[in-house]
Amino acid sequence: MRILFPIFALSLITAPCHADTVWLINGDRISGEIIELAKSSLKIKTRYAATLSLDLSAVKSFQTDAKQHWEVNLTPRSAVIAQNERQGYVSIDGQTVAIQDLALLPSQATWKKSGLLETTLDVDNDKNRKEKLHINGELNLESKHWRHSLAAETKRDKERDKLTEDTLELHYTLDYLINTHWLIRADTSYRAEGVDTTSHYWYLAAGPGYRLWGEGKDKLDAVFAYNHFWVGNRKFDLELSAWSFALDYQQFWLDEKLETFTDARIAFPDIDIIDYISNTSSGLRYHLNHSIHLSLKYDYNETRFSLGTLKDSSYVLGAGVDF
Repeated sequence: MRILFPIFALSLITAPCHADTVWLINGDRISGEIIELAKSSLKIKTRYAATLSLDLSAVKSFQTDAKQHWEVNLTPRSAVIAQNERQGYVSIDGQTVAIQDLALLPSQATWKKSGLLETTLDVDNDKNRKEKLHINGELNLESKHWRHSLAAETKRDKERDKLTEDTLELHYTLDYLINTHWLIRADTSYRAEGVDTTSHYWYLAAGPGYRLWGEGKDKLDAVFAYNHFWVGNRKFDLELSAWSFALDYQQFWLDEKLETFTDARIAFPDIDIIDYISNTSSGLRYHLNHSIHLSLKYDYNETRFSLGTLKDSSYVLGAGVDF
């Protein structure tokens, strides 16, 4: 009895309260309680090594011993996860599901916040070679089903101490994520320019989108939308509609130190005098650390009329902070 009691007590102490099990590609097996599963990592709480964070690329499969709240392709459901022999997959009610399409739901809804603020030197690619003060800010909020993006930009151009450009742009985008691929997007943009004369440009757009590829921060979204434009100045006001196609690309490299991005849109108005309107912004950011980055951006705008073409392009060099 004196020998059996310590052995029995020790077994009670070392036994985990949950019997969730994770199998790794290298053949190891870890038991404990799975407390978090995100796009790129899995966290399991063990009794012998506290909490371990595992890269999903190292996980072969896993199983749980109790029903929990999961999201499968952004669809909430309660389920018990079973092991699957296929690498990178699990079984739910007899169906094979990729681990990267799973997420363990927290007790309360959470929002991811991110943003940036940049101050840049803008050099126009034309004969005058103007220099501009350029300030750009972004704020993003994202949950499992919703994405909010608010961007503001201002440009002030002085040539020989004379103000030649004063521009303000505001842009808001709302995405509803149906699943990991399909989404519905609504966005609006307002642009005002004024020095000698004041003009304004405003549009509303809505339509379906599809994520061609992407995981985590990386993405390539294609969006097809119906747009309505209001354009005017002191002399005239113009209202028109258009169908548009847009590509939204973002990818991180070198352990997320280097970021490449492109936002391209082409619209086909329903009036004969304008063939199309295209806007493209692309570039890269190098993140020195989690708070500071350097950026290089190229903007190109083109409007094709029945009588000719208007083009405008610029390079943007700058530095900013992330939050």
